[in-house]
Amino acid sequence: MTQTFKASAFFGSAHNYSRVCAAACVTLVLTGGCLYADAADRAIGTQLGYQFVGQVLNVSAVQSLQYGYLSSVPGLDMISTSGPVSEGSALLTFYNDTTTQQVMNNGPIRVIERTGTSTIYFNAAGGGNFSNPDSFRSGTAIQTCNLRHQVILDTSSGYFTVKFEMFVTSARMFQINGMTHRLGSKGEVYGWTVAGKLTQQGPPSAQIAGFASGSRAELINLD
Repeated sequence: MTQTFKASAFFGSAHNYSRVCAAACVTLVLTGGCLYADAADRAIGTQLGYQFVGQVLNVSAVQSLQYGYLSSVPGLDMISTSGPVSEGSALLTFYNDTTTQQVMNNGPIRVIERTGTSTIYFNAAGGGNFSNPDSFRSGTAIQTCNLRHQVILDTSSGYFTVKFEMFVTSARMFQINGMTHRLGSKGEVYGWTVAGKLTQQGPPSAQIAGFASGSRAELINLD
């Protein structure tokens, strides 16, 4: 015997059936949209990555250096030679060399756009020292990037924020406690979000802290 499906048997009425179908369609669209957005977020690197502390040295009107150490790295259980991480004990450091491309003023707000390069170093002995910016580029380069950033500075207070876009040009494996890792991957694009404040007297020109969106440490199995 052939049985005929009747919507009313399941939904009570044609009106209820229409309401359920509409809700299902909305759910499908929203779910699909959320899945798409989540995939897009992962693609552009919006997951919380490493965190860092650093300083800025404006060498001239066009050259600005940013340097410091990584204070937290997802995927790494050990980030210091011993004890709490600091400039002297950090295993991972960074050094950026940037060139000013444009400066715009809008009342007390100053916008500065720069491009340049960034390198993250691994040094098993640590040894960073804020009195010597070059100490943060000792060791082995484990990630290199081309970058661009925009500074938004409140000239009345000296506080500023910076958004970086990082284009990974190389990522090299490194070992901690016999385990092989890699920080990010070539071709990856991720961001930095930075907050800082100008100093009254330098050097340095400013102190900064921030976090990366993406570029986590990956454990590499060489077997």
